[in-house]
Amino acid sequence: MVVIYIDMDYFFAACEELRHPELAGKPFVVGTSPPEHRMRGVVQTCNYEARKYGIHSAMPMTEALKLCKDLGYVPPDDAYYEGISAKLSALVRSRGYATESDSIDEFAVDVGDMGYPEATKLAGSIKAEVRSSIGLPCTIGISSGKTFAKMVCDSAKPDGLRVVPEPELSGFLAGKSVDDIPGIGRKLSEKLASMGLDTVDKLARASATMLVGEFGEVGTYMHMIANGRETERVVENTGALSIGRERAVRINAGDAVALRNTITDLSGQVSGEVTRQGVLFKTVTIKVRYGDFTVRTKSISLNHYTDSAAVVLDTAVELSLGVDPTKAVNKLGVRVSSLVSMKGQKKLF
Repeated sequence: MVVIYIDMDYFFAACEELRHPELAGKPFVVGTSPPEHRMRGVVQTCNYEARKYGIHSAMPMTEALKLCKDLGYVPPDDAYYEGISAKLSALVRSRGYATESDSIDEFAVDVGDMGYPEATKLAGSIKAEVRSSIGLPCTIGISSGKTFAKMVCDSAKPDGLRVVPEPELSGFLAGKSVDDIPGIGRKLSEKLASMGLDTVDKLARASATMLVGEFGEVGTYMHMIANGRETERVVENTGALSIGRERAVRINAGDAVALRNTITDLSGQVSGEVTRQGVLFKTVTIKVRYGDFTVRTKSISLNHYTDSAAVVLDTAVELSLGVDPTKAVNKLGVRVSSLVSMKGQKKLF
């Protein structure tokens, strides 16, 4: 299975450069707060000029401005970004291959047993059309399977196109840090490093039994990927990228009852829309805006697709346990994503 993986470069910031050409070539960030409260927010994303100063996503704006005093600021505009994402999705899907939207700006395209030269030519035409018709840069990786194509794509940023055929995977993976494997976060990476498994080739040589005993299903996933064996297939998405509901609230610091009640109500609304649209989801996210206008999002991705209302609620409640009890909350949101049509899909719960 050959997969073409497309990832938009600095997507939100690139979108802003489309309608604000004067920002091109200047360091700026897309924040999380209205302009009048920007010093209370954090960096949502930034362009490459800002990254040269050491600025990165999730950095407090106060710290970012210390690194670059002339840093530009643009407030977020989700509706605008989603509109451009819809155009990108239509462009990519127009080729007629099974396509999975991993997020608002990432697409995996399964081209089956197409040869690598033909896949490279197709990817080049997609990249050129994204640039000419939408005006945005993207990076593309091509390899045998979704996970490896994503890793190849990550290695080619920014604005690149790289191909790693299956026979070359072992050389590509050797020496890479374990946190280059999709889904391995900081805590898991640190745990692996403490076990002497800080690179992919070391992970490949580790005992599969030991990894499963230590990490469960994640251990199986890591061992297979480290040994060049794909674990995931591209699953055709529906047209919708996500289903969510948000609400302005006034929840005092530490009011766990009010927080739980709002999460429960929003989860019910999201579940109802999931049922109405006849879809399954794989990821649940909550969004919290505190009284100081800082915004935080937290997500959990399941290892299966489901349409279970109980899963939406239980997962959202679990995520809400991470809400800072010392801060008031003035907005809450619950969202499910990684959607697929229910037709032909197996539900585990």
